Amino acid sequence: MLNKDKFLALVSQEKTDTIEKIKWRIQNRDWLERSQDIALKILQILREKNMSQKDLAQILDVSPQQVNKWVKGKENFRLDTISKLENALGTELIKTNAEFDKNNLVKEEI
Repeated sequence: MLNKDKFLALVSQEKTDTIEKIKWRIQNRDWLERSQDIALKILQILREKNMSQKDLAQILDVSPQQVNKWVKGKENFRLDTISKLENALGTELIKTNAEFDKNNLVKEEI
């Protein structure tokens, strides 16, 4: 049997969506990288606080499966979710570069 024949015997004839998945990952690379950073930070904080994913789920009143989804690093986090996580963990997950005085941000006209 030739190498080509061996290879073809191993390769499935079923169509897969592998190419589409690869294209999707390339198109979404920026936020996926940030999501992975956040996931790693959540896991690190949980370890430091001796907390489990289940503990975090109970604090946030979400399912353990939801927390597991977050820590896989493929979640496109909403800002309200980030805020809830930060409050539950007692730390900042995302740091903004903007520095401004919130009190002087809006000037009221009379």
